[in-house]
Amino acid sequence: MKIAGLTYYDGQYHAVMKSDSSLLNQRKPFFLPDWSHEISATPCIVARIGRMGRHIAPRFAERYYDSLALGLNFRAEDKLRAGEQTEALAFDEALAVGQWIVPADFPADLLPTTPTLAEGIARISTLMTVRTGDLIFIDTATPLPVEREHVFRFTVNDTENLYCKIK
Repeated sequence: MKIAGLTYYDGQYHAVMKSDSSLLNQRKPFFLPDWSHEISATPCIVARIGRMGRHIAPRFAERYYDSLALGLNFRAEDKLRAGEQTEALAFDEALAVGQWIVPADFPADLLPTTPTLAEGIARISTLMTVRTGDLIFIDTATPLPVEREHVFRFTVNDTENLYCKIK
């Protein structure tokens, strides 16, 4: 399983890779790392790939994912400013993913608009082949500051989709 995505910094979206250890299990707390003093969390949409593809045109992208979820992309802002992108974005448990929802039940107003989910999948698929089970995330908002004991709760259709406590 690969985790790839588009994250926003320096005024533009950048393609990034995360290892499978970057996935934070549902309802497990996020522990602030001791090697950074400025962690942020960016809300994102996560798509789970349901079939293999490469060089996917945006108009066909919806055929390639079978589930969507809300997510939190944790990043070390101080490392990002220092030019250490890998350390800033791809550390252990740096991506929290909520409950999976079939695309038909996912509210359209939560989907990213720039870039769209289809554009994100198309861009990632030009860089690498996407396979069944891969995750693709796209940041949808500006980073939020993260502090100890803070709790992130996101709901979809009046049901809690993502819960993440910071420790």
